[in-house]
Amino acid sequence: MQKARRRTDVVAGGQGMGRFFGGTGAAGPELELGGGGTFAPLPAPSWKGRVFGGLFFVLAAVCVGIAAYNIAHTAGLAGRPGTVTVERCWTEHGSGRNSDKTVCSGTFRPDDGTRAVPDAVVPRALRDGQKIAVQQTGRGYLPNGVGESARWIALFFFAWIVAALGIPFAATGIFPGKGQAAAVGTRIRGTRAARVLKYMLAGGAGGAAVSLYVTWVL
Repeated sequence: MQKARRRTDVVAGGQGMGRFFGGTGAAGPELELGGGGTFAPLPAPSWKGRVFGGLFFVLAAVCVGIAAYNIAHTAGLAGRPGTVTVERCWTEHGSGRNSDKTVCSGTFRPDDGTRAVPDAVVPRALRDGQKIAVQQTGRGYLPNGVGESARWIALFFFAWIVAALGIPFAATGIFPGKGQAAAVGTRIRGTRAARVLKYMLAGGAGGAAVSLYVTWVL
């Protein structure tokens, strides 16, 4: 009788814990995020969730556009090549913490022999008298070369990560509340969207890491 009573108490306790964590069985709670738990039920799919996911895609597209523009110039595919001999450098103070940056200026001499341009500003910390190869763009002057191109290629791969983060919301149409973003991701588990998310995160992280390494080495 005592063994039977103890067994009944264990089963009842398991059912109580299951109800406490949002589960339904005697074996314990359902641990799947975004399930039928009582504490943070996910909202129903709506156009808000798809728009939210679309915002990630828009941001990723902006990153790709910026990366493509700068890659084309740093690789010498666009703009006018030349050199800048540094004459002075200074620090530009930003509005936020750690936002200060050093820029330098000097005379830009195009490789085609046309007229030199004074006070060409290069957004890099350089030494006085240093001569650096640059590409003249419609907005200023960019250092060119493999290392500089790799810097912007890293941004291109970062765009993959940004786009991947929007996939769960665009696929499910769920606009997450506070602390529910991870739970939305479990809703696409085992689907084609989940596989695309996985490959984009892995490819983006790997590509960005290799690109930044090349930038650091060169």
